[in-house]
Amino acid sequence: MARLLRFSVVLMLTLVPSIALAAPQTVLILNSQPGDWVGAGLQQTFTQADGQFTALTIANGGIQVGFHTPDYSHFWYVTFGAANSRKLVTNQYEGAQTFSVHSPTHPGLDVYGDGRGCNLDVGRFYLSDIAFNLDGTVSRLAIDFEQHCTGAFVGPALYGSVRYNSVSKIVPRLAVNGGSAMKGNSGTSDGQAIVSLSMPNSNTTTVQYTTVDGSALASRDYVATSGTVTFAPGVTAVPITIPIIGDRLARGNKSLRVQLSQPTGAIVGIASGLLPIQDPNGNVTVFSTYGQPGDFISPGLNLLTAQDGTFTGARNFDNGVSLFVTTSDHWSANFAAPNNAILTKGVYSNAQAFPFQAQGFPGLDVDGAGRACNTVTGNFNVLQATYDTAGNVKSFAADFEQHCEGRVPALFGSVRLNSKWRQISVSNAVVDEAQATATFTVTLNPSSPTAVSVQFSTADGSALGGVDYAALSQAVSFSPGEIEKTVVVPLLTSNQGKTFYGQLSDPSGTPVWIRQGSANF
Repeated sequence: MARLLRFSVVLMLTLVPSIALAAPQTVLILNSQPGDWVGAGLQQTFTQADGQFTALTIANGGIQVGFHTPDYSHFWYVTFGAANSRKLVTNQYEGAQTFSVHSPTHPGLDVYGDGRGCNLDVGRFYLSDIAFNLDGTVSRLAIDFEQHCTGAFVGPALYGSVRYNSVSKIVPRLAVNGGSAMKGNSGTSDGQAIVSLSMPNSNTTTVQYTTVDGSALASRDYVATSGTVTFAPGVTAVPITIPIIGDRLARGNKSLRVQLSQPTGAIVGIASGLLPIQDPNGNVTVFSTYGQPGDFISPGLNLLTAQDGTFTGARNFDNGVSLFVTTSDHWSANFAAPNNAILTKGVYSNAQAFPFQAQGFPGLDVDGAGRACNTVTGNFNVLQATYDTAGNVKSFAADFEQHCEGRVPALFGSVRLNSKWRQISVSNAVVDEAQATATFTVTLNPSSPTAVSVQFSTADGSALGGVDYAALSQAVSFSPGEIEKTVVVPLLTSNQGKTFYGQLSDPSGTPVWIRQGSANF
């Protein structure tokens, strides 16, 4: 019979004992925290003595491990795959999304069974052993996983391990992978890499890390960084911050590596991870929107880049251009000139809902994440539209304003497909302890021929507004030709080792690239 264990101590529910496998074994271990919907807060262990295991290759390069007892009183499935349908190899897979709907640029993961599953999950998994037979079937497999049904890395988790004809030990393994970094226009911005454990550990775990040059070079593209990561018992992921150096040059996307060494309390599984840096100042592929309060499609800021999903530009049946963005959601932006004319550079006013626009009117429709307008009014400005000899889209740039159902709140946005764009960013604050100030720099690149504005507001971190610093919120405006503004925040305490943030919102005239800078004092 399957062994089902329930513990009253919360910490014990988050910990998996070390199990050394001397010979190939097949086992499924589920370690559910209290409040986790799928695992029901139980620890469960299933072996071949309890029922039947299968390991099958499935669509999009994925693998599904299944288990069921003879009477199906218990049945479980662990489904996972790499980003972009790549072949699975031994690695740490960070930022996994629900397998059936995961972004092509993210790995997929879905653990469900006994009648319970997530509608939307996020997680990570560590693949320590994998091999295939000559006919492509799975011959050997070892995976440790972490899944959150909340759609974010918060709340209760379902941890687990699968071993299928494998001798890979069930022990915590350290890895570094995932994270993101965005280059600003000046100063520094915070890049972030993720150091993780393949499962919760009952002891404190530490590991040293250091940055290593890749195509990105220390002191030019980033600030060389090293230190110690400490995992308290039960913690499985710790972010590390790497300052990324900003400038207005189009250097192109770069990357650096983070190297792990000198572990205590766990072994290092993946010792080196890549951290890509996205440069906004050359040709970019990006989808950016800002929905005013009350806009139906996408209230607030939304920024998608080629790291978030795949972008496809195509000619639509009105001789216009349609851009499709496939993430865990699906977005589309459709543009058409009046009277089925070929879409070219220019301003298109009085647009109606594409593809139902009346004769003599341009067509516009931007929708996504399951939301769309029945009727549309708006306008758009095509800044670039180039096509190859077959008429296919090579590059495209457009800014738009869309109103659903005749409402006043608007959805403003920009689409770029291998094209340049104008953006606003905020850099990390420069702290002057003597003057008791933290100065954030808000930049516009390149300058605009018309006025541009954005809202700047402080936000608490470990430092509290009104206690450690003077909280503020103010508009930052750029006149034509201006490219840089500063915001000075008074500090009320000093030498506290605390952090707060400067955040951008409500842009007018230009989208936001980096929306948050940090102040450390």
